[in-house]
Amino acid sequence: MIRYTCKLGFAFIIMLAVFCSRKDELQKGITAIEKGDYAAAVKSLQTSLKTDSLNPEVHFSLSLSYAHLDSIQKSFVHYLKVFQLDTTSSFKNNVPLREMLATSLKIDPYVWKSIPMKKMNQFKGALSPDGKTIAIAAAKKDMANIYLTKLNGKVIKKITSSGMNTDPDFSPTGDSIIFVSNADGDDELYIYDIKSKKVKQITDNTAQDFSPAFSPDGKEVVFVSNMDDPFKWEIYKVNIENKKIKRLTKNNYWDGFPKFSSDGKSIVFSSKRNGSENIYIMKKNGGREKVLYESDADDNDPLLLDQALFFKSNREGKWEIYRFDLKSKKLFRLTYNSVPDWNPRLSADGTKIAVARKIKKRWRLYYIDLNNPVSADILAAKIEKKIAAKK
Repeated sequence: MIRYTCKLGFAFIIMLAVFCSRKDELQKGITAIEKGDYAAAVKSLQTSLKTDSLNPEVHFSLSLSYAHLDSIQKSFVHYLKVFQLDTTSSFKNNVPLREMLATSLKIDPYVWKSIPMKKMNQFKGALSPDGKTIAIAAAKKDMANIYLTKLNGKVIKKITSSGMNTDPDFSPTGDSIIFVSNADGDDELYIYDIKSKKVKQITDNTAQDFSPAFSPDGKEVVFVSNMDDPFKWEIYKVNIENKKIKRLTKNNYWDGFPKFSSDGKSIVFSSKRNGSENIYIMKKNGGREKVLYESDADDNDPLLLDQALFFKSNREGKWEIYRFDLKSKKLFRLTYNSVPDWNPRLSADGTKIAVARKIKKRWRLYYIDLNNPVSADILAAKIEKKIAAKK
């Protein structure tokens, strides 16, 4: 009896050692992923897989690692295992992995939803900070007005009624909207207070002022103007209380699409200083200008949220929306469709992005929820079809 008990105890110790070994290798893999060492992660996870082949976390971690290493077929295989084994859905519904797999399949990583407005041209749209409403520059014919609408297209308020109005942007608190209007004869900046319904003119000159964007503290607006030279477009900022203007760039090339970074310390913009249009960054008061992202294509209309740089580019032939991770240096294409995408605008909380598309000679606005990529069911079906086609 004593001998039998000892055998049971020895067997238990062996089983415990095996179990601990499995967990140890899995944890090593997870730690390597967190450090960005995906090759080391694969090595540990493959060891764990030999004794724990039905663990969805192992397959998920392998799929994620292979996706980062651009070993797409291997990533596909392990994702299908995750899809089969993950009863809790916590792994198969992982947002970064779903996004990478959709991009690898060359399908839209997200489901785009339209903002209908009764056959109107919707040139540009700016999402409110909470992503629940949108300010839209829209027109039935040629002269656009600014509308405040819900995401289903229902108009809450028509803000303007005369002139050509465009380039809306929400204040950080969502209580006011800045926009461009030529109601006084040339393009000037105006602010509309949503609560009081009053409009205040911010700039007053004979130049063309456009592309305004609020600072995160709501005290300043950065914009583009040719106020110092009718043939040179430079970046300026204005204090909305005292209306004092400060010039931020000075060069012989076109500078445009300025936006404050989410921390308010910098301004990103695009410029054609090196031939093609690249994305630059400078201090919030100007100076220390440097390239933030460059390619042989034209890249512009940047938005910087923490370490994520959103922009549009024609790097693959037509204008699409991309996201570049400044830390990992990983580039993600966010749109795959038959028409160009323009004017990307991100909500302040980073949950939604809106774009303008020209479809059948009419500009239309669309938006996506960045927390909800294409479903796991659709991904799995697409992957199975792609793997079957290779056999």
